[in-house]
Amino acid sequence: MTMCKLQHEGRIGLQLTFEDEGPGIADIEQAMTDGFSTLRSMGLGLGGTRRLVSEFDIQSQPGHGTRVSITQWKR
Repeated sequence: MTMCKLQHEGRIGLQLTFEDEGPGIADIEQAMTDGFSTLRSMGLGLGGTRRLVSEFDIQSQPGHGTRVSITQWKR
């Protein structure tokens, strides 16, 4: 995880980026669906995160890991 303080056009924000070298996500759209889980959890992680932040970006390729970046701007 990396954390970065942002300043843009008078706004202050915080960006967190999470990267792994795991198996990746084959179907990002499905993984973002509420209730989807590969580990029998509630399946709210990625979709819930997207709803809670100002900006959300996910990049993943099977066999090459996943990168999730979230940004929250101070209002």
